[in-house]
Amino acid sequence: MARPQRLQVSRKAGFNLQATSLALNGLPAKLITRPGRWGNPFTIDDTARRYGLDHAAAQVKAVELCGQWLTGTLDPALSPGEPPARAVIRAELQGHNLACWCKAGTPCHADTLIELANG
Repeated sequence: MARPQRLQVSRKAGFNLQATSLALNGLPAKLITRPGRWGNPFTIDDTARRYGLDHAAAQVKAVELCGQWLTGTLDPALSPGEPPARAVIRAELQGHNLACWCKAGTPCHADTLIELANG
């Protein structure tokens, strides 16, 4: 079975997420952007302000915080609410490529969700 991958969403004319996903590895795609159930609740801008970080460092930190939130290891004082249960993550995302706006080669919460859904 093909291993789910992370995809980058595009606003380019003619971009078709499902066609791109199927061409990559034969798997359907799910969008995990904000707003939406699967979007990272920790924004880069808010994280940059809160921790005094530049954009790149704030992206790393936002992804780290999301990973901690999803795995139940985040300081409760920082929690944006109850994270989705692992069973729900698996049921809804397993076997799908996950698409976000993050550029290839940069940290993205999609990587954490792929691992939790398929690991």
